[in-house]
Amino acid sequence: MENFLKVILLAVIQGVTEFLPVSSSGHLVLSKYFLGLDASGGASLEIVLHAGTLISILAFYRKHLAEVITGVLKGRRESIRFVLLILLGCIPAIIVGFSLKDQLEAAFAHPVYVSCALIATGLFLIASHFPKAGNKKVGWISGLIIGIAQACAMMPGISRSGSTIGMSRFLGIEPKEAAEYSFLMSAPLLAGVSLLYLLDCCKEGNSSGSSVVELVVGFAVSAVVGYFSLKWLVSLLQRGRFWRFGIYCLSVGLITLVLFLV
Repeated sequence: MENFLKVILLAVIQGVTEFLPVSSSGHLVLSKYFLGLDASGGASLEIVLHAGTLISILAFYRKHLAEVITGVLKGRRESIRFVLLILLGCIPAIIVGFSLKDQLEAAFAHPVYVSCALIATGLFLIASHFPKAGNKKVGWISGLIIGIAQACAMMPGISRSGSTIGMSRFLGIEPKEAAEYSFLMSAPLLAGVSLLYLLDCCKEGNSSGSSVVELVVGFAVSAVVGYFSLKWLVSLLQRGRFWRFGIYCLSVGLITLVLFLV
């Protein structure tokens, strides 16, 4: 029962932090460390919880996705361009994911690294407040640059939404467009990683240290919490309060780093 409650807590943390620019993976690593939850299973539990937040993205942007799919089927140039931009943004993360898979998974077992990465995330978010809000749309070059920012965020402690939306601010991308591109760009990656994990489970069995029931409940909780978290973030972004999360990341990174080093 104790482990079950811990998994639910981690699912709530995942749902809240996946979309807020505070690094969900970083919070999961630190939470597992301080809660005493076994981390020997690598990133398996994190992947299941990330799959839950994938559902949040699909649900939140369901109308836009339906329009894009309809547009692609009808051969509309704008819809096809949007899909190609999404795929372009995924390429850097795919390259990094396959070439550094073992190193990235090992990073989940080193909370000190996560604390340092949170400090870097905090500084970047604060810096993203200074460029003036732009009204540009995502283009081929800007899409690739944002994709590179997403690839950097595969390190736990580096916020994916913080990196991509923050980079969008530096590039002068309109806030709503930045959020939409950022989260829909993550959907194919989350789907691919989740699929690979399911295939591994079929071959080697569950290696997360949690039961199947716990994983299913964690998946559901992260999906529901993630939906409302995403809705809140889009609202904050449009009101110009995105950068304030940088203060939070910087504080958490510094406090946990001190706790690990003393």
